[in-house]
Amino acid sequence: MSKFEVLSIIISILAVGISTISLVRTRKLAKEQLELERITAELSRLQIESIAEEKTNKTKPKFNVSLTKMGKSYNFYISNTGQGSAYNVNFELIDCEDSPLFNSELIDMFPYQEMRPGSRIKLLASLHFNSPSKYQSKLSWEDENGNKNEEIFWTSL
Repeated sequence: MSKFEVLSIIISILAVGISTISLVRTRKLAKEQLELERITAELSRLQIESIAEEKTNKTKPKFNVSLTKMGKSYNFYISNTGQGSAYNVNFELIDCEDSPLFNSELIDMFPYQEMRPGSRIKLLASLHFNSPSKYQSKLSWEDENGNKNEEIFWTSL
């Protein structure tokens, strides 16, 4: 074998070695890139879900029930602090044998036709010395799609 042939074989072997190393690195980079694309797709899906949930929360009512003393009288306040309206709102005290609410006021007010964002309902409460300090109440309503919802609240002085 001549020097030229040996040199050609060495150069060929080096070229095969360099090509093999390049191929291994390219496969490794391609694998990492596929993993990054999968993670990016998952993050995009989660972001879309978050945006959709945020959008639906903008149309949902959010309620708060509190018992407040103003002067010598006590009142239950039902507030809609959410960004959506509630329809056919009902309010009742649960497991309360000696209800401080006036039945006539409950019958006149409920079901409350529409509770818009930022609105509140005031109910006079007749508390006495033996009244419990905590009340459990249930608020039920319909959303704009006609779906029925309810939530339980614990209210204390």
